[in-house]
Amino acid sequence: MHSMIQSMTGYGASSLSSDNYKVSVELKSLNSKFLEINMKLPRSYMQEELVLRNMLTAALERGKINVNLNIEVLNPDKHQLRLNRPLIQAYARDLDKVREDLGLQYGVSLEYILSLPDAMTPESTDGDPEEWNMIDACFREATRLLNESRASEGAALADDLRQRNENIGHLLGEVGKLLPARYDAMRGRIETVMADIQSKVNNHADRFEQELIFYLEKLDINEEMVRLEQHVVYFRTALEESVSNGKKLGFISQEMGREINTIGSKANDATIQVLVVQMKEDLERIKEQVLNIV
Repeated sequence: MHSMIQSMTGYGASSLSSDNYKVSVELKSLNSKFLEINMKLPRSYMQEELVLRNMLTAALERGKINVNLNIEVLNPDKHQLRLNRPLIQAYARDLDKVREDLGLQYGVSLEYILSLPDAMTPESTDGDPEEWNMIDACFREATRLLNESRASEGAALADDLRQRNENIGHLLGEVGKLLPARYDAMRGRIETVMADIQSKVNNHADRFEQELIFYLEKLDINEEMVRLEQHVVYFRTALEESVSNGKKLGFISQEMGREINTIGSKANDATIQVLVVQMKEDLERIKEQVLNIV
């Protein structure tokens, strides 16, 4: 089965030109716990913003999406501006009053006033269907290309995650090979400890058994190894699922970390500790990578 892992980082851009307009859309995606869309549209298309947001939401699931829309009007007849004279006069009057109150020397330039909200508005606020169709087409194409780029980066991420997960499984196998020698060493140590306990507890059989169970449980790492092996298998399966799920992979990697840490703290064996450190290195990389998956 082919892995469907998608990276949250990607890029897609599209542009279209006609006699009247040149429209270009650029989408950049970064990682985020949720879907965040930063988009600024020309005033005449404010009502269409929801349509575009819904299109992106349906296609992208998660990530911080920066949207850059650029529209050039090539035919001057298509973009007649109307000066909002009463508003411009009100801006000038109010700003002049503030200037006087503050005792400032210079007035405000006309260019500045014209840059203020609603000082100039397009003659038609409905937008041109031709322009809107070009915007819509560019958005769809840029979104498709962004998803393609996220999928190809996701495939590389999946390969790396698969390899590191296999490494942890392999290292766990190496720990398994060391267990017989470890048990022999443990037995020797327990016998010494037992002799010491026996002399202290004066042959109280119950107490002796409790101490023995306590030491065996403290040192036994079988359960942790079985659980870690299950997590490695589960992680591999989750990687091959048809839906990209970074949160699920993150959860499994946390569980793996728990078992690796416990094996490390219970092992009491220098050779096993070396393998545990190597497992932790692979797991750290897995955790970093998983943060970047949709």
